[in-house]
Amino acid sequence: MNESLRMTTFVRRLFDGIYTLASPGWAFSPSMQAIRNGFLLCLPLVVAGALATLLNNLPFPGYQDGMAELFGAGWAKINGLVWQGTFGILSLPMLVGISHHLTILYNQRYPTNPISPVIAALTALSALMIFIFINPGENALEYLGVQGLFVSMLVAIVSTRIFLFLARIRRLQMLIYAEGMEAAILQAFACLFPGILTVFFLAAFAFAFGALTGMSAHQCAHDLILYPFRFFQSTFDTGVTYVFITHVFWFFGIHGTNVLDPLTHDIFEAASNSNLAAHAAGLPPPHVITKLFLDTFVFLGGSGSSICLLAALLIANRKDGSRRLAKISLVPGLFNINEVLLFGLPVILNPIFFLPFVLVPLVLMLTSFVAVHYGLVPDVNVSVMWTTPPLLSGYFATGGALAGALLQCFNLALGTLLYLPFVKIFDRIRMERQKKAMSALMDIACSNIVGPSGKKCLDRGDEIGALARVLAGDLERALKQGNELYLEYQPQVDQISGKVIGTEALVRWRHPEYGPIPAPIMVAISEDGDFMQPLGMWVLNEACAERARWRQHGLEDSFKTSVNVSIRQLNDTALPDKVIRCLDHHGLERRMIGIEVTESIALDPDAPHNRILNQIHDLGITISIDDFGMGHSSLVYLKYFPVNTLKIDKVLSKDVAASKTCVEIINTIVELCHALDVKIVVEFVENQEQIDVLCKLGCHIFQGYFYSPPLSGENMLAYALQTGVAPRAGMVQ
Repeated sequence: MNESLRMTTFVRRLFDGIYTLASPGWAFSPSMQAIRNGFLLCLPLVVAGALATLLNNLPFPGYQDGMAELFGAGWAKINGLVWQGTFGILSLPMLVGISHHLTILYNQRYPTNPISPVIAALTALSALMIFIFINPGENALEYLGVQGLFVSMLVAIVSTRIFLFLARIRRLQMLIYAEGMEAAILQAFACLFPGILTVFFLAAFAFAFGALTGMSAHQCAHDLILYPFRFFQSTFDTGVTYVFITHVFWFFGIHGTNVLDPLTHDIFEAASNSNLAAHAAGLPPPHVITKLFLDTFVFLGGSGSSICLLAALLIANRKDGSRRLAKISLVPGLFNINEVLLFGLPVILNPIFFLPFVLVPLVLMLTSFVAVHYGLVPDVNVSVMWTTPPLLSGYFATGGALAGALLQCFNLALGTLLYLPFVKIFDRIRMERQKKAMSALMDIACSNIVGPSGKKCLDRGDEIGALARVLAGDLERALKQGNELYLEYQPQVDQISGKVIGTEALVRWRHPEYGPIPAPIMVAISEDGDFMQPLGMWVLNEACAERARWRQHGLEDSFKTSVNVSIRQLNDTALPDKVIRCLDHHGLERRMIGIEVTESIALDPDAPHNRILNQIHDLGITISIDDFGMGHSSLVYLKYFPVNTLKIDKVLSKDVAASKTCVEIINTIVELCHALDVKIVVEFVENQEQIDVLCKLGCHIFQGYFYSPPLSGENMLAYALQTGVAPRAGMVQ
């Protein structure tokens, strides 16, 4: 028992240590962030190239002949062109993405001296071309693709940092200004000398490097990578080292299998050919670890034995984004194409997954070696396509032996168990980061600060902006489907009569993954995404439909449902007609629906949207000012606008029982509203002390948790039909 307890404590502390190491984001320095984002930007190209490769190599009997018969003998050339346009030039967009993102991070750090990310990326691209064509005798074009990724990343980081360093030197900045000159021209002149110096410096370095070493940077990097393997004699030692280094490369964003392709060809493919020749001659195979062995039993689903990671994600996650990504990655993963998962999760540069990503393939290699070496599983003696799914590949590669498929099943289960604890750690950290991002997004949504493009959150380049963009896409989808959005209604009670005289319709969004989304976030991303008008009309239509149902169940016509209208809706000149059509469609009278606008919208005397408010008011629909007391407008503006009701916000009502200042302000508001024949509704009423003070001040219509929290349509009807409404004890916000 004590041993088990100590082991459990050790494992828990180990995972907590990994969690602590990962939480600060040690791998997310600006350079590491830039590399990861560079890969993410290239993800469409990677997936397109992988899909083209898959279509040319589907492991189905008669597939090749059937495609040739349908589309002609050259059918595969189209996919070949796709591969050349994606993997064949991958180092170029990768470099551009790294340099671009690194410059964006620089501009966030030094906002007073922004540098054009495009100019920085083009400078880095020029530097890379210098390193590629420094030795024209080599096949330079192959370094445009995956073979040149490692050098491409180095050049992107070094050249961009040199460029940004020079760009900060004031004497090198050519600052010119002329009236009407475009911003792009100003940026180009400001970066002129830093760009020139960066290109010339790297050209001189490339020339000196070639003169001293007699080789290009790409060839030097290639030789350095292969150098350690010269000291291994057996294929087992070489195989362990190969698997380890391949996955370390992959973790840092280097396509390990492509970088080590010469080693694969010279050692492991040669070992495969030797085994196949021995099998044809009826002799025992001389090697266990071959390329066919690794593809069949170790690289299940691709590098990192990623089919095991997919299984762990599907087991551990029930309804979050990781599970959605796992579902998207499952089909290509079954054909050993795992780039979507590695870059999308991401595994690349994710410290949580470093240990399992490297460890799982090594463990599977050991179990498979033992099984084959001791005759539990036949040796791999049949060549199969690399796209053959697991279980099938194990069966066919071992000459139709069921043991080959069973070994793959065992490896799949073992790898999944090894990945599971790390997936849970990843979820734990992701949830905490998600909460922080959601909290920060809430602060931004509630503020009046907008970016240079006029948006609050969607154009941000950080994690908050990424979350906002995901939510914006999901909200737009939810608007079309209508199954995640719903309305709740908070009653408005007349203290004198004890009756519920109206309600405010509040839109709610229950996200399938993130749960309830706060209304300010929903409004902010709707306005940023330019679909506030359809959201507003959806709310109005649902509120009218619910009001019509209440009418059928006996709720009197004087009961009013108030609907919030945003500034974006008031910019629509057709809004009054849309409101009337909605009311007529549901058979409602004008007095049954009211429009609520915030103080900052309604009390701007020069705003053109006030004409829309006057048109709505002239149609017989009441206008309420919501959140009064939050803005900076003057009370005298009330006489200029068609205001029927004023709603006092919580900044005044919440402390009215303890603050003389709040009492005086509300008293002034009440006197003015009585003089102008404007009704008053006090929001956020939560206790009897507030009620007592507010009643003495002349307020008698209240909305808040003291009477009721927001209710569903059915519960709102039941509450409104009561006679002598009593406060709900304990229902405090």
